[in-house]
Amino acid sequence: MNLTSSGFPFGDIIQWVAPCQLPEPGQCQRQWLALPGSLTRHLRRHGTRFEVHVLGEAVLAPLAGEWPEPCAQLWVREVLLCLDNRPWVYARTLAPTALAQQQLLQLGKRPLGELLFTGDDFIAGDTEWAKAPENGHIRHLSNVLGQLSSQPIYGRRRHFHYHGQRLIVAEFFLPEAVKQPPLAMTATTA
Repeated sequence: MNLTSSGFPFGDIIQWVAPCQLPEPGQCQRQWLALPGSLTRHLRRHGTRFEVHVLGEAVLAPLAGEWPEPCAQLWVREVLLCLDNRPWVYARTLAPTALAQQQLLQLGKRPLGELLFTGDDFIAGDTEWAKAPENGHIRHLSNVLGQLSSQPIYGRRRHFHYHGQRLIVAEFFLPEAVKQPPLAMTATTA
């Protein structure tokens, strides 16, 4: 993949809603949006080589409506989750800098899901869904990646809590991901 991080950050101002309030996604897109648990585990079942491509991470001001309470700066990490060298998901994580220093700065190319779903420290909260803006940064990123599509790009935002601190992860399913529905997980692969 020939993508530099010169466009970082790629985030957009998003209008997040409860899943029942976003009736537009097709069946395959809905299945991806509604997946429980670790997205990393689900993605690994679709390819032979899973990798995290870090687009950038820095302390930045959050976008309008991106953080539930007023906040001057947060740690922001943007990655592409790739299968067999093809990006499937664009993800944007936000956390207070104290939480980032405690738990997140050492992630490197490791998926965040390994940290969120391997212990009891991170508690999953609400999930919201959204459609990426038609002419926004996420759509532009998809086009730069060679994933041109007239279909909307949908994503979900999941809230997590770690010892009283909030963490938010937004995951947008690129056209490559929604070519096929997610594979069912069995008890032995979960």
